[in-house]
Amino acid sequence: MIGFKEDLLNRIHSLLAGLPAAARYDEMDRDMGQLDEQLQRYRRRLEFWYARQWQLEGLQIDDDTRTVTYREASVSLTRREYQLLVLLMTRSPTFISPTQLLVQAWHDARLPEESLRTYIGRVRAKLHDLGVAAEIQNRPRRGYALIFKDLPKARN
Repeated sequence: MIGFKEDLLNRIHSLLAGLPAAARYDEMDRDMGQLDEQLQRYRRRLEFWYARQWQLEGLQIDDDTRTVTYREASVSLTRREYQLLVLLMTRSPTFISPTQLLVQAWHDARLPEESLRTYIGRVRAKLHDLGVAAEIQNRPRRGYALIFKDLPKARN
């Protein structure tokens, strides 16, 4: 839904450029405001549920110190590791292509994919060291995704 609203707003912005100033102002004032408010509500709702999912899993991330804590253990992340993990978390369980990761996490498509693989390996190792029940998976032609592992169910 968020992607649809973003695409819709982008299309409307491009179409508005060809309208007379009065019509453009009326459209911006009425319809664009409502669409933008809906988009912001969707984003807040999505952020809430992602945060809640990670809370339930016991994973906490301190944005200021870039520290990931799981149960009693914690690790520090570099700036790039942090940006990569946060992007993967917000898109979990959707796979993201390497190019999209480079652009969306670091805003730099010029970085080689080898650098991305290096950071993926580092984040994987840190999540594994923490014992987090999630892993970064790679699928050919689909990209990378943060996937929760199935936890064994308690037997009664």
